[in-house]
Amino acid sequence: MKCRVLLITGLLAAAFALGGCARGSGPGVIPEVVIEIVWEMAGAVDDSSYYYVAFDTDDDKGADFPVPVAAGPYWGNGWGTGSITHFLEYHAGTYQLYRADLNVVPRQLSGGFLGVVGDVTGGDAGEYTITVSSITLGAVTLTGTGAVSAVTNDSDQNAGTLELATDAAGNTVAGSVSFTPAADGGRTLDAAEQAQINTLNGGVALQSDSLDELSLTLTVSPGTAGTQVIEIAPAVADVDVSFESASTGQVTTDTATVTANSSQSTADPPIAGVDFVTGDLAIGDQAQIGLEVAATATLIGPPFEYVLPDGSDTLQATVDLANLGTNVNNLSINFITTTELIFDPNITDPDEHTYDGLGPLGNDAIRVFDPNEFLPISNDDAFIQEQAGDSTLVGPTTQQQRDAVDITDWQITPHRLL
Repeated sequence: MKCRVLLITGLLAAAFALGGCARGSGPGVIPEVVIEIVWEMAGAVDDSSYYYVAFDTDDDKGADFPVPVAAGPYWGNGWGTGSITHFLEYHAGTYQLYRADLNVVPRQLSGGFLGVVGDVTGGDAGEYTITVSSITLGAVTLTGTGAVSAVTNDSDQNAGTLELATDAAGNTVAGSVSFTPAADGGRTLDAAEQAQINTLNGGVALQSDSLDELSLTLTVSPGTAGTQVIEIAPAVADVDVSFESASTGQVTTDTATVTANSSQSTADPPIAGVDFVTGDLAIGDQAQIGLEVAATATLIGPPFEYVLPDGSDTLQATVDLANLGTNVNNLSINFITTTELIFDPNITDPDEHTYDGLGPLGNDAIRVFDPNEFLPISNDDAFIQEQAGDSTLVGPTTQQQRDAVDITDWQITPHRLL
């Protein structure tokens, strides 16, 4: 198949002089917009090493971005952290594009925070601290006729439906009292609460404190027999949210809400895609949650076009912008390389492995790039230009292995094809 030349200048001319060009998409599949990427190493590309172009599409104007994993104990995917939504990998003679995933890891839970569940696709890795600042108890609604004329919620956070029947003297009808927890915001009664319900089911005089184990106060007005229903709405807590970015160390704050006795998110969750499992909550209860780049990722497939290095020092691939999401108007990008993927939690010294990224420590990035402006950018345009011999290129490797992952030049060019 003939390789279609999009732009031939500088690095690109060198790239097309390499071994065979290939197209990853099926025949006749032409993207609307593509991003052509070329990056060069100090030595020949080593197929046993790992080469990544990490993308962040969250459009936060470069507030966070992809960075290399410098040290353990948590290595995640073995090469990158920070904010990564997608990445292109070259290894063992193959280019593949992936969507990154995040692991949700509870660090410490206190009080009514019991657990977390969720499936988070790529984005900001870092540490969350969620703290309960206030609680709004659920409203209580009384319907039907009977001896109860009013109900006050003193501190009940257990949403649900309580049914009871009384005679004209204000006594409960034996076997008529029941509680059904709400699907969201309700829980099974504890032993003391259930014991009080059992007592009422024996047919006893209803008192103001007959449901005090459920934190409800009754106003009883004997004289009317009938059946009544007490509905307790879910209790909702306001929480303060603090997030420390893994890429920049910057701490940002926000507010959100969680529901007591629930495993479902509110309309304003602390972490999008993460559900908090809660019991009764109290002010000061706290959840410390880590979002960590997962060791696995979701395969998208080969890039639209690519050129195999064939013994050269240059990699080139063309990515369909649509594979990075819809309406992508801003990208943060980092080139990250490593001689090996490391998962050993005992390796906690950056000097114990060999890696590179943009900037002297690899923790720089192309922070704001709009592919829809169709303007090429290159190493020459960078505020801190990438050069050979970064201090991250140490570890138990030979000079040849270090040169193979030592990034020295790069160019990114967007094109409209349709």
